[in-house]
Amino acid sequence: MQQMSVTAGKGKPANSNRKIKVGLEIHGYLNMAESRAKLFCNCAIEPDAEPNTTICPVCTGQPGSKPMLPNKEAIDEIIAIAAMLDCRINERLIFQRKHYDWPDMPTGYQRTMSGSYSVPVGQEGNFLGIGIEEVHLEEDPARWDPETGLVDYNRSGYPLVEIVTKPDFTSAEEVRVWLRRLVTTLSYIKAIDQDFGIKSDVNVSVAPDFGRVEIKNVNSFRSIVRAIEYEVARQQREVKEGRKVSMETRAWRDAEGVSVFMRQKETAVDYMFIPDPDLPVVKVTKAAIAAIAKKLPEKPASKIEKYVKQWKIDHVDAEVLSSEILLAGLFEKVAAVVNPILAAKWLRRELLRVLNYNKKELEEVKLDERHIIQLLKLVESRKITDETAKDILEKLVEKQFDVEEYVRKNNLFAVAKADVLERFCEEAIAESPQAVADFKSGKEKALNFIVGAVMKKSKGKATPQQVGEILKRLIK
Repeated sequence: MQQMSVTAGKGKPANSNRKIKVGLEIHGYLNMAESRAKLFCNCAIEPDAEPNTTICPVCTGQPGSKPMLPNKEAIDEIIAIAAMLDCRINERLIFQRKHYDWPDMPTGYQRTMSGSYSVPVGQEGNFLGIGIEEVHLEEDPARWDPETGLVDYNRSGYPLVEIVTKPDFTSAEEVRVWLRRLVTTLSYIKAIDQDFGIKSDVNVSVAPDFGRVEIKNVNSFRSIVRAIEYEVARQQREVKEGRKVSMETRAWRDAEGVSVFMRQKETAVDYMFIPDPDLPVVKVTKAAIAAIAKKLPEKPASKIEKYVKQWKIDHVDAEVLSSEILLAGLFEKVAAVVNPILAAKWLRRELLRVLNYNKKELEEVKLDERHIIQLLKLVESRKITDETAKDILEKLVEKQFDVEEYVRKNNLFAVAKADVLERFCEEAIAESPQAVADFKSGKEKALNFIVGAVMKKSKGKATPQQVGEILKRLIK
């Protein structure tokens, strides 16, 4: 995983003698694709609905209303997430009431699996070297606008996942890379609703006694990185000037790029957690956990091991190919019928190069592996040159087509006949007397000029290696 030094202040390096510790509390909306219903009632999940139109007495906290049993789809989704993060999954899940008095929570408490006596869904996990403290399920509050005082209860009761990491991050850049890989992994099992995005509470500490500062509700990857960088710099400045960094909760002002004091850090006691008397313990059997885990894709760590040991792929290439599950899936389909090392080279380097140049993600282009296999088989058999293959790959990212038919129709097969190549080489030698003289005098790079001339004559259908060998034989 890539790591970079966090800078403090005006471009000055962070004090390397002080250890930076960062932990995240990541919140995401579960993708309720089947039921499209909230966690404790049958109200629809419709993000674009008019305010206060997808509500009922339960999700608006009306007196005497009782929650339904938790949505089974939400329970299954949260178990799948915990399993993907290598968590130990508990078989008895308890909802608690987290009490606080804000306009977005009409009941005066939030139903959650976190808290003093909670039993989260998953514990003691690990994802890409970062410890996972816990994974739990909770309901979302309503949407409250503090400037107007208006409350929209449509969102009240949406099922949320919270992933709490250990303070294992040591830089903002490490957080950025890890978060992107986390979201990619979870989106592959369609656990997170991508339309909502994620938000995170960020915990940062640099003081010698590691007093923890929490920054609440940071709403994008970019903002999370900026918040960490700012808070690291702020705390280091406090320590340098002899002030103690106290435990506190701060808010992030994205437009200004600063965190501001909200309140002293609350503890679990402040929320007065109690088990929710309206909700029974959710019992999850080992068989149910196993059935959910069986449907999950192979984890990145085991993919890397397979690529390196079984297919002899370079370890760095294996890490890149397994870092995105869609890319890994494409690679495995192609490598099943094409030389795996060749497939790794083209997908890890050339495909990603084309995607990056076009500023596209793999899921956007919807590549058909059959066309990639056609292309790489032509490369493997040397029926087309690497240059021709690169041009075709660039076109495939824009639009899918039958590669073999395209090569045949446009006569893009490599020039293999020795007499044709020799004629091109002889013409290039005659047209480049200075380059020939330079090569004869010991300037090896001069040969590249002549090779380029031959490649132009062959319209890219000759291989540079083969041309170079012929030229060296002809130039005496």
